[in-house]
Amino acid sequence: MDEPTDAALAASAVAGDTAAFETLVRRHYAAVWRIAFLSVREEMAAEELAQDTFLRAYGALAGWRGDASLRTWLATICRRLCIDRARLKQLDTVIPPDLETVAGSTSDMEALADRFDLRAALDRLPADDREAFLLVHHYGYSSFEAASLLGVPASTVRSRVGRARERLAASLIGQPVAARDTEAAVTVQEGEPA
Repeated sequence: MDEPTDAALAASAVAGDTAAFETLVRRHYAAVWRIAFLSVREEMAAEELAQDTFLRAYGALAGWRGDASLRTWLATICRRLCIDRARLKQLDTVIPPDLETVAGSTSDMEALADRFDLRAALDRLPADDREAFLLVHHYGYSSFEAASLLGVPASTVRSRVGRARERLAASLIGQPVAARDTEAAVTVQEGEPA
């Protein structure tokens, strides 16, 4: 038997079918939670924001027109809640734990160190570039879906993702990249012997 579409479940939920809304929550909760975590970088805060997103969506579901996917609509609600939260509270950066206490073997420690290097490189990106990069490359949104979420043209998303890729590559190789020198730094690195 085929799974009901989001549109069919939404129509049933608007008509009062709470089981239909619960199905929508199960179907999209992980994606909404990841969007919240992308913004706040705290598991409990992401959990609260995801729950708030679905509470708000439940009250506004009749207003979903279907011109964007339900997933994109929910992600937009979540992102707006994250922005509101950030305006109310300045978030501290999460300090990574001591590698020696977390990792057991040398290979585990190297893998963990690589993850922290990537996390640190992501944290150094401008917020707009980081958000676009993670939406497209980590969470699997198309540039058009990410553009809808971010409220910018798809070409802007593609530019931000391209800049983020260049800066991440340079950062992980250990070369600082200034905003104006991005292309020159990447070109020099590509020409260097391995």
